Amino acid sequence: MSPELKSLVVNVAYLLSAVMFIFGLKRLTKVRTARRGNAIAALAMFVAVAATLVDMGLVDYRWILIGIVVGGAIGGVAAMRVPMTSMPELVAVFNGFGGGASTLVAMSVVWLDVIEPGKQGTLAHVLNKDGSGGAVAITIALSVLIGAVTLTGSVVAYLKLAEKI
Repeated sequence: MSPELKSLVVNVAYLLSAVMFIFGLKRLTKVRTARRGNAIAALAMFVAVAATLVDMGLVDYRWILIGIVVGGAIGGVAAMRVPMTSMPELVAVFNGFGGGASTLVAMSVVWLDVIEPGKQGTLAHVLNKDGSGGAVAITIALSVLIGAVTLTGSVVAYLKLAEKI
């Protein structure tokens, strides 16, 4: 696939996933259409992740399939076993997983680009590969901060909803 075609396919996939997210969220506003909205939003996330992997050249279909199967199994079992009265706690836990994932991804960038190579200097200096003037370092710092706050807040929300604190 030529670079121009690859770029076009990736951009169309991103646009498609954004539109699907909008329609999925719109359908989540009514009980009658919420199940379909959730499915549309899940498919949108799959399209966005697949487009990102294709764009980065990291397409190993075995890992994608393993991730879908494991994540779907964990989410499906959790959703089926938890009683409806405990759904707020489950939502808090899943939200915390998202925040924790954001933090881990940002910290892995720091590890791979700064710590492991043993580079000297500030994060802004080391991560200024493309002349962004420290924007990458700010983005990473915000990802760690917001992800950690989300994780912590979700743990507190779970504990309060479960009446453990």
